[in-house]
Amino acid sequence: MSRMLVKTGVVLWFALLAVVLAGPAGAEEKAAPHEQMSLDQVSNELNNPLTSLWSINNEFDFQYYGGDAGGDELQAVWQFRPVMPVDLGNNWIYVNRPTIPVVFQQPYFNTSSFSWDEDSGLGDIQYLGLIGKSLPNGVVWAGGFTSSFPSASPSVLGSGKWSVGPAFAVATLQKKYVLGALYQQWWSVAGQEDRDNVNFSALQVFYFLNFANGWQVGGSPVLSANWMADSDNRYNVPVGLGVFKTLRLGRLPVRIGVEYDYSVVQEDTWGRDYLIKFVITPVIPSLF
Repeated sequence: MSRMLVKTGVVLWFALLAVVLAGPAGAEEKAAPHEQMSLDQVSNELNNPLTSLWSINNEFDFQYYGGDAGGDELQAVWQFRPVMPVDLGNNWIYVNRPTIPVVFQQPYFNTSSFSWDEDSGLGDIQYLGLIGKSLPNGVVWAGGFTSSFPSASPSVLGSGKWSVGPAFAVATLQKKYVLGALYQQWWSVAGQEDRDNVNFSALQVFYFLNFANGWQVGGSPVLSANWMADSDNRYNVPVGLGVFKTLRLGRLPVRIGVEYDYSVVQEDTWGRDYLIKFVITPVIPSLF
């Protein structure tokens, strides 16, 4: 069943990509925004939490976990993240950003066999909605909400809870650099009674130096806090560095990159030690 879910996710991705590459009827009569931008501009815009560009962010995470509970274990996840902004006028933008995790390998402790096991399938789907404004000086600010749905199958891949909370973003996008942060908070409001409640915070910081021809050096690590855990197992604080390049495949801009994040603070019992992620983000025509 879990392998079928993974295969289904891959098929859905290629189906959606085929639709968006075809574009809406009459799209060829008017140049899309990304066709009027340089590679440097597209590269910068893809780091904007209030981007005006539609894109399909594909992040392949290889996370290595460890701690007092056992040896190193690998988690492999594909984060499928369409970004769909809506222009509200007067520089106001509403950004829809669902995240659909397809888990290829998830370590967990099997209480029946009293040993480490692994599983794969669909994780909990998240949705982030941000509304805000881009100022002429390159400063961007936004607020909204985030939510998580208990879609995981098998259930060990998720929290088993419906969760919701606020989200905030601020950034400055300049010609030579990008600097910003996105904060999200989740509190469980419903779900399986035998599962732990959710009180979880995530702060993604992003910092990039811009170079010519769409090159960037920087990172976007996610700092996290599980407020339901004891103090020794609450925080994970990574620092990261990567190399990214935006290029064109025909008329289609695509951002590719690789990043390494190392957790200078991690959970004692069981937590992420380091992460290697690969990013492939094609920019697509707006569907409306």
